[in-house]
Amino acid sequence: MALLGLLLAGCAAYQAQPLNLADNAQRFAARRLDAPQLRDAIAPLLPAPPASWPPSRWDRGMLLAVALVDNPQLAVARAEVGAAAAREVAAAERPNPVTSLQSEYALRDTRPWLYGISFELPLRTPGRRRLAIDAARLDRLQARWALVDRTWDVRRSLIRALSDWRAARERERTLEQLSAAQARLLDVERRRVAAGEDAPATLLALEADAQHSAQERARSFAEASSAQAAAAAALGLPPPALDGLALDWPDWGAPPALDEARLDAAREQALLTRADLAAAIADYDAAEKRLQLAVARQYPELVLSPGYYWDHGISKFPLDVAFELPLFNRHQGEIAQARAARELAGENLLALQARIYGEIAAARAQEDLARQAAAAADQRLQQAQRQAQDAALALKLGAADAQVPLTADVARYRAQLEALEARAALQGARNALEDALHTPLSGPELDLRRPPPPSATNGEAS
Repeated sequence: MALLGLLLAGCAAYQAQPLNLADNAQRFAARRLDAPQLRDAIAPLLPAPPASWPPSRWDRGMLLAVALVDNPQLAVARAEVGAAAAREVAAAERPNPVTSLQSEYALRDTRPWLYGISFELPLRTPGRRRLAIDAARLDRLQARWALVDRTWDVRRSLIRALSDWRAARERERTLEQLSAAQARLLDVERRRVAAGEDAPATLLALEADAQHSAQERARSFAEASSAQAAAAAALGLPPPALDGLALDWPDWGAPPALDEARLDAAREQALLTRADLAAAIADYDAAEKRLQLAVARQYPELVLSPGYYWDHGISKFPLDVAFELPLFNRHQGEIAQARAARELAGENLLALQARIYGEIAAARAQEDLARQAAAAADQRLQQAQRQAQDAALALKLGAADAQVPLTADVARYRAQLEALEARAALQGARNALEDALHTPLSGPELDLRRPPPPSATNGEAS
């Protein structure tokens, strides 16, 4: 009884954790970028604490730190790592013996009672137990690599959303300037048409251009709202939490030129240790262990059943041995499945490595083309700016009427929009290259520290 009491005292106690969906929704809606809990959560990840809270401007490194501690998908991935670690603990446990208590009463017997106790002791072979532990350890390793890969997915989504948001907001501002210039030009053209100096068709063409610009501006506003929502989702915040966010990205649209030596080193690292590739390697190793375990199951394990009986006055000490009889199969189906799973994992690994190689090559070529296109667009913008300056000077000297500089202004804003689109494409190409390499090539993200994220953000568990 004392031994039973000690065993019961060592048992884990159940604690209920009921879900409250309404409370969870309210807490999520209350998340903010200026929360003091968030400041404490991201501080260990930053190279230096912010000078003031909340910061007046947020750079990519600070926002990535917010995503690392607040993104709900990363919380799920961390929980999956914990679940895999628990399975590893379970795989390392030795099976408990099973105890059976017996009793019997015989009528008309001088010693009518029989008492007995027996045990079942599974004898797991050390090799098979080691294989089970190794398979569970590889599952945990795969879960950890999946966490790293999902972390990069969050980073990719965040950087893409911030880039799209920046492009949409700059496009909005430029289109606003373009619409103002078109309105001034339309006013002048209406007076010229009314005076009979120009044909009405010219006015109709200008009005159509102005309507097109208004539509573009409305589309840019919608794209900015969509990008803000995507950035908020990557950060693990409600979209209104980003209202008024000042993004500090000084080299947006003009990323620094590639360092070929560093790029080659990053390429070699990606081809060998990119997170999704490492997860595929762990998957292959786990399939290998499962095949070894399936082969080992061909050989039966023994179950010893020692006991003691007081059989109507006679002491008995039985010892039974139980084991599986491989009469109908020798686990051929399980072995075939494990062997096919290993082959599939190997093919997936080779296909992924080839895809990574192609992604890096395509991203490098795309950035080169985008950089050339951005340089050409900048040249056209400079030419349009010079023409606008010349037209303004001609008006000042009386060599041109008011229509000429206004037309030049419209052309200048159109060239500015074209240059903006080229810079956005260049930034997108750099983002794609970093995504193929799974490493940032520049910016404040390189200065982030790498301790495990804190356990609570915004006042709740991460």
